[in-house]
Amino acid sequence: MNVQADATLARRARGRGRTLPSWLTLTLGVLLGAVLMFVGLARAGRIAPAPQPEVVVSLAQTLEVEHRRVDLLVERGELAGAISVLESLRGLDWPTREVGGDEVVILRHDVYGRLLRLRLDNPEIDAKPGDALLATVEEALGGDAEEIRTNAFTARLVAIRGELLEKQGRDDDALTAYERALDMNRALLQQAIAGAGGAP
Repeated sequence: MNVQADATLARRARGRGRTLPSWLTLTLGVLLGAVLMFVGLARAGRIAPAPQPEVVVSLAQTLEVEHRRVDLLVERGELAGAISVLESLRGLDWPTREVGGDEVVILRHDVYGRLLRLRLDNPEIDAKPGDALLATVEEALGGDAEEIRTNAFTARLVAIRGELLEKQGRDDDALTAYERALDMNRALLQQAIAGAGGAP
């Protein structure tokens, strides 16, 4: 079930193949590989699977449709509409990690990261002050971001947090956030290299 949830993320990304950066394709592949390993360990009894995997699948399928709506709105240049859709997802009754495992947290980070990236790239649309955007990041990260497995979507959200802190002149805090995001991305890269059979 966890594989299906992350496969949904990968399918959505491939659906935007015309604009999908190569680094994101790589990180999505790493994310899917990590899920496969996670499921393997769960089946071997070394870690516990999500208590309610059907919740993860249902959430992932719902978000896939919503992301497709956003894709179409962005392609049509209706950025305000795209932002509105993503803002509405903040009001979802998001399952807890205890119910859906790491997957539900990663799905949440994906939604918030996309919303914040759109807002930062288009500050003239439904403008929000920096403090409000930073509060949105903290809302997304919650108290479980440090506990979940390393993934590209959390790394992106942490990097966005660094960007917002930098805009506020909080350079030390920004550097800490950037370094944390880099650590996660380095770990993902090492996983990818290991999965490909090691460095040449």
